[in-house]
Order: sequence, then C-alpha cells, then structure tokens
Amino acid sequence: MKESVVKIDPNLPVPMYYQLKTLLLDRIENGDWLPGHSIPTEVELMSHYAVSRTTVREAVSALVQDGFLMKKQGRGTFVCEPKHQERLLRLTGFAEEMIQHGYTPSAKLIGITSNFAHDKEFCQLPLSKDVEWVRIERLRLASGVPIAIERSYWPADIADMLQREDLETVAYYGALERNGIFLQYAEEDISTLNADAVDAALLGVKTGTALMMMERSSYDTNDRLTEYTCTRYRGDRYKYHVRLER
Repeated sequence: MKESVVKIDPNLPVPMYYQLKTLLLDRIENGDWLPGHSIPTEVELMSHYAVSRTTVREAVSALVQDGFLMKKQGRGTFVCEPKHQERLLRLTGFAEEMIQHGYTPSAKLIGITSNFAHDKEFCQLPLSKDVEWVRIERLRLASGVPIAIERSYWPADIADMLQREDLETVAYYGALERNGIFLQYAEEDISTLNADAVDAALLGVKTGTALMMMERSSYDTNDRLTEYTCTRYRGDRYKYHVRLER
C-alpha cells in the first residue's frame, strides 16, 4: 500500500469497522484497487489501518455483502467488476458525511415520541396501519457547530433497539448493521423552507433564514420501509453535491 497509515478514530460515533469499510470503498471507487485484482491481506490491512482482525473481517464482509468484493477460497479477496448501472451516490448518514469532510460529528437529543399527528410530511406517506412508528429528533453538529435538525421515524421495534444506544453518539446506520439490518436503497427529496422560531433557536440563525430540507425514505434488503428522516439543514453551512453522468 503506497499511502501513509490512516488512523481510524475509536472515539467517533461511527463504528470502527464502518470507518474502515468507507476507506476501503474509497480505494475501490477511486481506482486504487482494480476489478479482478486482489486486495491486501488481512494482516496488511490490520497493520496499515492499525485495527484488529475482527474489524478488518467485519469491514470486508460488509463490502462482500454489498457486492464490491468477492472471496475466492484459498486465493484471497478480489474486487468485483463494476455493476452495469454505475453507483453515483452512496447511502450514508450524517456522521459519515461529516467525517469524510474532516469534521467531528455529534448530536444532542431533542426528544422521542410516538405522538406526531401534526407532522404532515410523515403522515402523508402510504404507511401500514399495523406498524407503530416512533420519532427520534436530534440536533446535529459538525465540530461543535449546529448544522441540522434531524427528525427520524422508525418502526417501534427498530426504535427500541436504537434507544438501547447512546442517541447522542450513535450513528444509526452502523447500529442497524450491527443488529443485522442492512439498508439497500433510499429515495430522497430536496426542498427549501424558512426557519421558524423553534428551528432558528436550535440552529443559531435568525427566524426566516433559508433552510434546505431533505426527506429520505430508506428500505432494507427485504424492501421494508425502515426509516423516514426529515432533516432541516442550515443553508449557509451545508451544500449538496451530486455527480451526474450520461
């Protein structure tokens, strides 16, 4: 491996294996590791990233499950050929995005409730009446600066699992994967709105300041709606970048 040793921070809210998974995926997508070629051995990855064998195995297994790597018995682990439809966007959470941009992510819990009849965005979804939902609301910060207000809605069984975590440090997607729940895809809508008095106070901006609102519906490998999140971002602190190809 040519690059210098990359440190993985055990104090970040993203699990160590997930940090490693992201770094390894970057090597694949940047073309450092070519399709059909083997990746470094477990021992080499352990040494290079200063992590345990368990962390390496969890990260590699996650990439195998996602279709980026494949294991060949007795030969090693190889990079898969790219899928026919190039994956231009990756499904990531706030913490992962902030880490990728060099910030330290954190959160402050605002509240948890199952009474949200007036949340019009969520209530407009075509949901089964047999499933109870719970809303977890957090203020998201990047290196101590308020960036977004995150309202996440989860089926009650998943919400119960998440509440066993420290909600001010946990990265939701990492917690889901540790519990055997893997997200397959998401649909996202982006719009704008002006901050009301409550949002403005939380974000440290003036009432009426323009905010970016992102609504995400995420589905697991069984095509189950697993998460609906409505996040209001400060327009002066957050930029959404998309790469399009033809």
